[in-house]
Amino acid sequence: MKLRQHISDLATFLTKKLQLDVRFYGRSFGLMSLGHTSAVIRGIATTFLMARWLPRNTMGEFRYILALFGIASIFSLSGLNTSIIRGIAKGDTGIARAALKLIFLISPLGSLGLALAAWERWAHGETHVATGLLIAGLIFPLYSVSGLYGAILTGKDEIRKLTKIAVANNVLFALLFFAVILNTKELLPVLAAYFGFDILIRGWITWREIRRLKPGGNSAEHLRLGKHLSAIGAFQAIAAQLDQVLIQRFFGYGSLANYSIATLIPEQIKDFINSISGIVLRRFSRHENTPQILQQTKRHFWTVTAGSGILAAAYILVAPIVLPWFFPQYQNQVAPSMVYALGLIAMSSMVGLNFMQANNQIRRLWIFYIASAILQIGSNLALIPFFGGWGAILSKTGTRLINAVLSYPRVDKLGDQACDKA
Repeated sequence: MKLRQHISDLATFLTKKLQLDVRFYGRSFGLMSLGHTSAVIRGIATTFLMARWLPRNTMGEFRYILALFGIASIFSLSGLNTSIIRGIAKGDTGIARAALKLIFLISPLGSLGLALAAWERWAHGETHVATGLLIAGLIFPLYSVSGLYGAILTGKDEIRKLTKIAVANNVLFALLFFAVILNTKELLPVLAAYFGFDILIRGWITWREIRRLKPGGNSAEHLRLGKHLSAIGAFQAIAAQLDQVLIQRFFGYGSLANYSIATLIPEQIKDFINSISGIVLRRFSRHENTPQILQQTKRHFWTVTAGSGILAAAYILVAPIVLPWFFPQYQNQVAPSMVYALGLIAMSSMVGLNFMQANNQIRRLWIFYIASAILQIGSNLALIPFFGGWGAILSKTGTRLINAVLSYPRVDKLGDQACDKA
């Protein structure tokens, strides 16, 4: 009983000191960390076991297909997830069905792009990779809508339910995928299992949640924001995956496998921090943009910066021990992974971006994402052909640190006025 009281007193003290709702974020992180733990189990069953058991080139081929699939995600309209969270949080529940229909309408373009990429690989004699890209193209529309349940439940503030589903989904996926990779080391069965299990499990959950959601409200404003974010996301999708495509083209699938391992654990840490992003967006969406809210958001920004810095330093200290233990055949990737972890300091950009989205700062979002994409793509093209994986590490790390500066929360009066006129 005394321990509980001490924890409560500490939460009260930190809330006053940091001007941050420590209880709310503590509960949210507690629930989301449980879900993320299950995601780590899923990650062990996919990338970790693949890195240990699959030939290096097969691992590289798998990552290459995922990279092109990520570029094709331009046509999955991922910005509509923000629309769903924002709309449901404001009571406009009809946004979920509207978003579903729009994604099904546009996503076949992604399938076409993957089919063209398959033809290009087939022309180079890589029939396995070409077939994998065709499989990815066929399931692309279904995969694009299978994860919408997360945005729906986040918008409804059903975080506990979302966590339970995430745990069940990730553990079931891990068991099924483990069974597949235990029996085959071939690219195509592994790829089919990776996409197929996800569609079956997450797709069924999404369909169930949409059917339970009573349509209502006006979805037009939220769809408009989602379309803008999806268009912006097109630049980001290319920028985020271009490094892997360039590494494959200049240095081969083996080098791409090396790069994937160097970035793997820092990316897991980043995903853990990002797991609360939807909750932050929902919280921001429920408040008007006032000077007091702006000041609180700035404090959130610096708090996340400090916490992310500590997390990055901790990883840099343990990486020389952890990475060789997990991946003995990739021991030369310790130094690149330590440098890549410096980009975690920029996780505070999550606060700034969610503030922009919640307050419909479309002009600032366009400026941020276009500047970020230009910087990322330009540095990739300048560094990767000469320095390979190291060039990609420096490019992405530097871009993320600059992004944190660009995302600092502020009022965008010019953009707000333009949106009001529109």
